[in-house]
Amino acid sequence: MSRLAQQHPAIGDFYHDNTPSIRPIQSIPTPPPDACPYRRPASDEAAADAIPILVDNTYHLFHLITPPATKHHPERLRSSWSRIRSTNLIEWTRDIKPVLTPGDNATDPDADGAWTGTALLGPDGNMNIFYTGYNLSQGGRQVILRTKAGDRYGSEFEKPGRPITIEGDGLAKFEDIDFRDPFVFYNAAESRYWMLVATRLASGPHWSRGCIALLTSPCLEVWTVAPEPLYAPNDMFCPECPELFTLPNGRWYLVYSRFHAPNAGTVYRVADNPRGPFRVPRDGSHGRLDGRRWYGAKSCPKAGDPRKRICFGWLGDYAEDENKWLWGGDLGIPREMYADNNGNLRIEVDRGLRDYLWQSSKTVCPGSAAPSLYLCSLGSTATHFPELGPIALRRDLFIDFTVAACDAHSFGVIFQTDQSGKGHRLQFSPTGNGLFSVVLWTDSPPFDDFWADQYRLHLPRPIDGPELVRHDNVSLVEGVFLFLRGQIVEAFCGGRSLSFRLPPPSSWANASSNGEIRRFGWFVEDGMVDIINISVRHRITEGALDVEDAIGDHE
Repeated sequence: MSRLAQQHPAIGDFYHDNTPSIRPIQSIPTPPPDACPYRRPASDEAAADAIPILVDNTYHLFHLITPPATKHHPERLRSSWSRIRSTNLIEWTRDIKPVLTPGDNATDPDADGAWTGTALLGPDGNMNIFYTGYNLSQGGRQVILRTKAGDRYGSEFEKPGRPITIEGDGLAKFEDIDFRDPFVFYNAAESRYWMLVATRLASGPHWSRGCIALLTSPCLEVWTVAPEPLYAPNDMFCPECPELFTLPNGRWYLVYSRFHAPNAGTVYRVADNPRGPFRVPRDGSHGRLDGRRWYGAKSCPKAGDPRKRICFGWLGDYAEDENKWLWGGDLGIPREMYADNNGNLRIEVDRGLRDYLWQSSKTVCPGSAAPSLYLCSLGSTATHFPELGPIALRRDLFIDFTVAACDAHSFGVIFQTDQSGKGHRLQFSPTGNGLFSVVLWTDSPPFDDFWADQYRLHLPRPIDGPELVRHDNVSLVEGVFLFLRGQIVEAFCGGRSLSFRLPPPSSWANASSNGEIRRFGWFVEDGMVDIINISVRHRITEGALDVEDAIGDHE
């Protein structure tokens, strides 16, 4: 723990910021419903790319943060590194000051941003950070920098960071501009440190040059570029935030994010050795860990369990006034990642975190939200909306359920449904052998121009959708868990996750207890579904700092 953090701790969990005062903040798009040191440092500062490391059973989660009240490049991308720490993934302490900040001089290689990288313990046991420096005066050139701490806990890092030394002419194979997000680890089999760098080939088809370069070093001081990229799939513009790790099954997993490609978001590939070839898994996920909006995710080993890793990603803010997605937003809840018997990665909510959410919440309107639901409609679609009361519009909700039987074309959950019936849908469609396709859909797919003109219904045509996230071959035997935080939906089922930031309905401000906006409900399409073990809970309000105290509990 840094000396600053020891003197002025900002300690909190997923719900509350227990610092003694709250400073005024400027409004931002889709702000979180309450103050919390985990999800973002402040309402006007967004969290972005995660850089976790486990040191002595303490999770150090470094992540990028945006300058306050910024929206667009280049101002918003002049990022710094913040850090939060936890021993249990529930209670977090945030350092008062950023760990890394952009350079002070216009000529510094990181003058316009300290971008993503990696943290690791060096040969002397002390913490090192390798990161990306960004400088607009150099045409946006990106440079790999290194800074070191005097201990294994990263109490204080050297400033400024120094460019790494690269021997030979191996960089000629890659573009000058995109060369970022170093991931460094020690490859014991080769007795060398490996560095993965997200970059682009210097030649080839313009839109598909994205690749991951490999650099190696015996000591972290001098690096040599491998003659060929570690991974060049010829299907993306540029990867971001790569990491490479092995699990006890002996397989190697390459995880990275892609913003312009098929299956955008954080994805993974599998190989039998660290040099590849890295293959797309054939499990119905198409290599997707989630959807486009859960991004920049990385992981570290889970404390006390070498079979698993803990993964962190973020969901971007959305500027309602400009109809634009922004870089950076809220951190998603920590996720447990492991390999199944076939070597495919699976994602779940950490069990300790789920237990905590249960203990720190209570049932919403127990007399109205029944623990089971049988819904049937032959040849049409039927819906059911539990009477949750106005509290359901304002509190985080945790929803668990199990599917006892299904003989329908599809069924699922509807979010934020208005009086017209519009609402985003989490849809489960049987595919045989007890498995399902799971899809998160937008509320209203747009019309073709002809029909839009005829009916004068020109609906928005956002970059996302109508299919937002999709997983196939999913088992629902272990049930479904939904976490609704403000506009953010995070769904978990069968080792898969589906996440998105929902748009605030236009009538949200006028929603009242008469159900003008319904937070969630159920639907079935052409058939029957029997849902059991339904639990709908909301978080318990604690402390005067919770702004929801003024609303009260209207159960």
